[in-house]
Amino acid sequence: MIASRPMQWLYHLVPRGTDPGMTYAAPSLGAEGFVHASYAAAVEESARLYFPRDEPPVAWRIDPRRLDADVEVASTPRGSMPHILGAVAADAIVGVHEARTWGALPDRVTGHRIAFLAFEGMTLLDLVGPLDAVSRLRTMGFDPEVVTEVVGANGPTLRCPEGVTLTLDAVRPALTGYDVVVIPGGRGAERLLDDPDVRAWLAARPGHHAWASVCTGALVLAGLGLLRGRSAATHHSARGALSAHDGVRVVGERVVRDGPVLTSGGVTAGIELGLALVEQLADLSTATLIAAQMEHEGRTSERVAHG
Repeated sequence: MIASRPMQWLYHLVPRGTDPGMTYAAPSLGAEGFVHASYAAAVEESARLYFPRDEPPVAWRIDPRRLDADVEVASTPRGSMPHILGAVAADAIVGVHEARTWGALPDRVTGHRIAFLAFEGMTLLDLVGPLDAVSRLRTMGFDPEVVTEVVGANGPTLRCPEGVTLTLDAVRPALTGYDVVVIPGGRGAERLLDDPDVRAWLAARPGHHAWASVCTGALVLAGLGLLRGRSAATHHSARGALSAHDGVRVVGERVVRDGPVLTSGGVTAGIELGLALVEQLADLSTATLIAAQMEHEGRTSERVAHG
């Protein structure tokens, strides 16, 4: 989900005891094409309008970083209301709130955890570009609780082709603990999934969670099946290799968003990917301020192409 407004928790009202199953599709999804949701301030009014008083519902809190569907913010007589344009995976429902707690529901999503993957043969700028932009959410005070970690696929240290040695925060930690995983490119990206342990580690993270890639990092996402049926960008020299993967629509854009996946072109596009993530995790004004501080002109995250 990328929008010009701050990322907010989504709330969906259901009768008590409703079982979401593996994936929840509200009746409105078939009838209207979306799942109704509310922001925190509108939950009580939504319950008053649509549920009998003698049958109080519960509010499911939905994590927008775990949706394999876009969220459309619609103008209604009640103000801006979010519509989820697809089914909701069960693990995106991260809280169940009784009516007595609705006056203190959390609103803005903060404290994001972002993992940046490091591996043998990666291009250093593919890692550092988006890492610098995203880490400014914390260092510039927009969200002091944001966590950025560089995690290793191969070992605790990494000697980069550029002559830099990195000491990594962790080696193959459970990626389900991160809200976004960013995969750089480089010559090593095409070989990364040849290691069965690395492939299993990456594949254990649900595909409907947020992912991002720079340059040939898109080949890793495609190898995991995460780009099937999606539009994606990569370095111009790798477009043929990316299009060889089943169901991938390769486009010549700098940054592309399709569902929960952000992909970007070669090397310098990593900074724009980082700014796009800033907008996704915070808002457009924050991305604009960070871009200005970085003296990054001409391309801000609002110019992300949609798949």
